[in-house]
Amino acid sequence: MQNKVLVVDDSPISLEIMEATLADAFQVCCVTSGEACLEAVAREVPDLILLDVEMGGIDGYETCLRLRENLDVPVIFVSAHDTLEERLAGYDAGGDDFIVKPFDGEEMLRKARLLVEKHNRQLELNAQQAAMREMALHYRRDLGEAGVLLNFMRHSQNCLDYQELAQKLVAAIKAYDVIAHVQLRWNEGCCNLTPQGEASPLEVSIIEQSRDLGRLFQFSSRLVLNYDMVSILVLNMPRDAAAATRLQDTLITLAENTEAIAEAVNMRQESAQRAEALQVATIKSLETVEGLRDLYNRQRSETAQLLQELVKNVEDSYLFLGLTDAQEEAVSASLRQGAERILQLFAMGDQMDAQFASLLDTLGQKPSGGAELW
Repeated sequence: MQNKVLVVDDSPISLEIMEATLADAFQVCCVTSGEACLEAVAREVPDLILLDVEMGGIDGYETCLRLRENLDVPVIFVSAHDTLEERLAGYDAGGDDFIVKPFDGEEMLRKARLLVEKHNRQLELNAQQAAMREMALHYRRDLGEAGVLLNFMRHSQNCLDYQELAQKLVAAIKAYDVIAHVQLRWNEGCCNLTPQGEASPLEVSIIEQSRDLGRLFQFSSRLVLNYDMVSILVLNMPRDAAAATRLQDTLITLAENTEAIAEAVNMRQESAQRAEALQVATIKSLETVEGLRDLYNRQRSETAQLLQELVKNVEDSYLFLGLTDAQEEAVSASLRQGAERILQLFAMGDQMDAQFASLLDTLGQKPSGGAELW
């Protein structure tokens, strides 16, 4: 497709010559004044303008100045005056080249071709740069969005309660420049948060009713996401379809990760409760075993003392019983043998004390030194 050239000159002869010169290489349009040039450009922007300097009405320099207010189309001034002042005036007006009348047709054609090719290359370069800037902008935006998601995942993994997790989720969503209400649910209750803090009763009722709208529901600028333990109500989704789709995918990822982390919080809390119950049971077991051990050792000691007192009391009563020496000796021997057998049974308690000590050590407390039996 041929490039378009607009030729502006108030001389019909000059217009005819320039049109004939350029016709084989360009699609040529001719006008006879600066005003007509501005009107033609307003209808369709050409690829090049050949502009006479001296014309009735506004001259070529003024015409070029007005063109430069909105357009970057290349301009070649065509003038009968070849002075430094004329060329500087053309430069100051925003011209790209200068041709002196009478002109050489080959020179005009070559300059026109070179200037159009240069301008087209610049347009392509500008388009490439714009595309690269847009790509970089998208990359930074995507990187920023991914950074928010990664930051949420990194800092929410160790949440110990649902309130903290809900606060981090609200903050992450807020980083995407949208407003959202968040509800987290667990066996013992739920929490409802907005960017301003605790949700009002009306806000709670809205998100409660939104839970019946399915896993994903969008109406107008609002989006609802519902999972077993988390619900998200976004109030101002982007109007741009691509941006809304991208944000929706991100919010789904946030919701799914929050659901998984909430389950982990539940497991950690259950583990903590079991650990606390086990600790209480262990302490009670320690106290019980220590009490049994002390009671057993006291019984051993008191029994040995009672046996000693029994033998002594019986022997002290011989005087009142009127026994012979042989009888007294027989009674004492019988008592001492019985006491010895009882003490032998208690001697087996050393094994029981060792078992108590092992049990206390297993429960996490080293046993104190063994009590003396006698």
